Amino acid sequence: MKAVAPLLLSLITVLGTSRFTAADEPLPRYDRRWVWVMANLLVDAEADRVVALVERAARDGYNGLVVSDYKLNILGKMPERYFDHVARLRAVADQARIELIPTVFPIGYGNGLLSHDANLAEGMQVDGAPFVVQGGEAVLEPNPAARLANGDLETTRGEVFSGFGFQDAPGEVSFVDREVVHGGKTSCRMENLSKSPVARLIQKVSVRPRACYRFSCWVKTRELTPTGAFRLLAIGASGQRQLTFHEGGLRPTGDWTRVEVVFNSQDQTEVNLYAGVWSGRSGVLWLDDLELEELSLVNVLRRDGCPLTVTTEDGGLTYIEGRDFEPVQDPKLGTVPYNGEFEFSHSGPPLRISAPSRIKNGERLRVSWYHPVLTHGTDVAACLSEPKVYDLLRDQAKRVNDLYHPRTFFMQHDELRVANWCRACQSRKLTPGELLADNARRCVELVKEVNPDAEILVWSDMFDPNHNAVKNYYLVNGTLAGSWLGLDRSVMIANWNGGKAKASLGFFAGRGHRQVIAGYYDHDDAFENWDAAARGVPGVSGFMYTTWEKRYDDLERYGKLISRKP
Repeated sequence: MKAVAPLLLSLITVLGTSRFTAADEPLPRYDRRWVWVMANLLVDAEADRVVALVERAARDGYNGLVVSDYKLNILGKMPERYFDHVARLRAVADQARIELIPTVFPIGYGNGLLSHDANLAEGMQVDGAPFVVQGGEAVLEPNPAARLANGDLETTRGEVFSGFGFQDAPGEVSFVDREVVHGGKTSCRMENLSKSPVARLIQKVSVRPRACYRFSCWVKTRELTPTGAFRLLAIGASGQRQLTFHEGGLRPTGDWTRVEVVFNSQDQTEVNLYAGVWSGRSGVLWLDDLELEELSLVNVLRRDGCPLTVTTEDGGLTYIEGRDFEPVQDPKLGTVPYNGEFEFSHSGPPLRISAPSRIKNGERLRVSWYHPVLTHGTDVAACLSEPKVYDLLRDQAKRVNDLYHPRTFFMQHDELRVANWCRACQSRKLTPGELLADNARRCVELVKEVNPDAEILVWSDMFDPNHNAVKNYYLVNGTLAGSWLGLDRSVMIANWNGGKAKASLGFFAGRGHRQVIAGYYDHDDAFENWDAAARGVPGVSGFMYTTWEKRYDDLERYGKLISRKP
């Protein structure tokens, strides 16, 4: 026994040490190692791509894939092929031990929700537009002062275009061109952008407050970089409020293309209209035939929170739809080129006088209505207050849960750019921050209804006072401060505020939230900056490789970085 004891003791010591080492070995600093993917799983090739990405992600050290698919908004309209693709994806993910995290509740990018009912878009009001009755129809009388002087660019003095209050560097960056034109005999050519990256025409124009206008021009390009440098802008004359938000949409080299933005003048009586290039680097751009038009009932919204009213000119009598005038509907609202998409190039519906009617021929009327607003070309926000919006959100939560049975839901509350204008929102007497807080709280409850054990994640920006939870954000009517009060501490934050990473991470950590860093963003240095900012911040437990350009070149390198142990 004495001879056996030392050997037994030695064996116990070794085994004990081994057990201690295995238990004590540190885990990777980021235990949630996710990949973001935008996909259309209805398409066979896209399903193949995502399946391959799951297999690659598993090899590179990731354990989660966030699936952003527009079709998650319209699951009730999907054919069996779509569900077969998802079943295949789930099987591969299970085999690879990759968690699938589906996205839900796209409030700011609301087009998918609005494909069910376009009238649920957040609307801005046209208030008391002057109409006159002519031959059985009431027709808008546009303000004659609301027009661009020399919009056809035909009147010039040397290299200067008459009527414009400002023109960047005539004869150096902006030129009168008589060779390349869209209409008439002249256009404006903008070049030499390497010497001056800004080339604009600017004109101040009178407008009627709370009216809807379309600002358009024709554009031709030759090797323009970047194409996103081109802008059409309407800014309140006070300079405090930008009314339009437009991003590119041009090709580097392209023939004449009509570009437009639509805006509500809000409380402004004058606006500055800009057309040209900001932060250009090279190439040539031509402008021609600029135009400002007041619009009548284009994309008129019809819901209780967006009423249409027709009154006498003095407002003393309100006429009744269906009795004094025929029902007003825009058949193209939210249907071009397909359901959930909006454009303003068409004419609005007529306002026809019923027979009989209290409205007389030649009578002057005041007409008020609500219209959606596009930001960055195509994006339309859903209303935060209409009950039917929550019916759609509840239905989406249930369908997504039934399809994926996810452990985690990703709420898409990012970049909500239009809010708190319609009567449904205004009648609640809340700030946009309070409206968004209430929405977030209710959305969490909807997830818990269908999956009580699910974890919930949300984008950071709209709840971050260091980012977008501020006043005067895009076309939000009021301040977004306090929106974060709608997030229970159990809700995880996908933090993408790379510009103020330390302050942002600290803010949410101070509120008790766990966080996943949404890094990469198609920039190679993103990890080092984020990793440094997260040092010492409690609850930062994940990193999501986030690419908008579908660039997965650095997936392996980032997998190694985020799999490192402290």
